[in-house]
Amino acid sequence: MTAKKGNLSWLSAFIAFDVAILLAVLAPQLRLIATEPEVVARAASSLLAPPALLLLSSLIPNHVKASLVFWRGKFALPGHRAFSHHAYGDPRIDTANLSARISPYPVEATEQNSTWYRIYRSHRDDAAVLDANRRFLLFRDLAVVSILLAVLLPIVVWLLGLRPAIIPTLIVFVAQYAFSAIAARQAGERLVTTVLAIESTAGSTTKHGG
Repeated sequence: MTAKKGNLSWLSAFIAFDVAILLAVLAPQLRLIATEPEVVARAASSLLAPPALLLLSSLIPNHVKASLVFWRGKFALPGHRAFSHHAYGDPRIDTANLSARISPYPVEATEQNSTWYRIYRSHRDDAAVLDANRRFLLFRDLAVVSILLAVLLPIVVWLLGLRPAIIPTLIVFVAQYAFSAIAARQAGERLVTTVLAIESTAGSTTKHGG
């Protein structure tokens, strides 16, 4: 099972929790339009089931997801700053050994990311790397799904005639997007530095152009 597929159940749990909160808030309005909260809950559960969440997440290209999480237009991924910034910010990294192993350090953002990714592929089965990658993908996709739902659900709520619920719905998912984006950013940077830390204690010298 890939990290992304394994995270679907967690995505569903997060969104189900949001829906439960919203249903508790909206229960009086739902009764006013003769709609039982249980009916809405079942409909929401179907709409936000893992396959639907996977579809929502898959609608957005990876570079757009990166921009939504790291709040950068170009070169959004932390790998784009792996050697100019992140290599110096983690005490686990033996910077002297890393600079000797990867000589010279790449300078351009695209070269930094491609060099980092090449190193990542050598260590991607390490338990610490797997855990960091799983967390990054989980919070990244939660942020993306949250911002999509922040746009779509208020429209649905408006169409149902529940206008007082538009603002609470928007607040829930915008807040979740912001917190998830921050968590994803931290997890992504942790993934980059974890790979560099492992590489800095490994074997032979790597030429970034080869």
